[in-house]
Amino acid sequence: MAKGKKKEGTAKRSSGGPNRILVFLTLVALVPFSLPTLLVMFVGLLPAIVAAFVERGSNRYAWICIGGLNFAGLSPWLLSLWFGHHTLDFAFEQVTSVKMLLVAYGAAAVGSALYMGLPPVVNAFMMATSQHRAVGLQADLRKLEEKWGEAVKTPDERL
Repeated sequence: MAKGKKKEGTAKRSSGGPNRILVFLTLVALVPFSLPTLLVMFVGLLPAIVAAFVERGSNRYAWICIGGLNFAGLSPWLLSLWFGHHTLDFAFEQVTSVKMLLVAYGAAAVGSALYMGLPPVVNAFMMATSQHRAVGLQADLRKLEEKWGEAVKTPDERL
């Protein structure tokens, strides 16, 4: 066994230390002052929260797509809350509004449709451009064969 080899996966991660604790304590201290905002955001962003918890795998992009459009649909009501009446009564009034729920959840549905619908479109575009490039490379190879002969096709054994 060679000395100096480390076992894989034994690297220690830092937990963030005092900075993470300070941020957490600050957020906890601000909760009573931002309760109306938290209520509207929790109810309005439920599709994004669900997408974040349900999505598996290493590439987790569905919650970003759904959450971005979900937040965009919710933003007019958040702005009216922030620049109007920042009270729990007004927040409950907004949360129980069917219009707000339809717009926020409808925007999340559009984000979900984009997430499911765009990859096949991008794949078709990439296939078309790849085929076009392959045809161009074949044409270039024929031109080189005409100019330099059949040896251009075979790899050089000296390399």
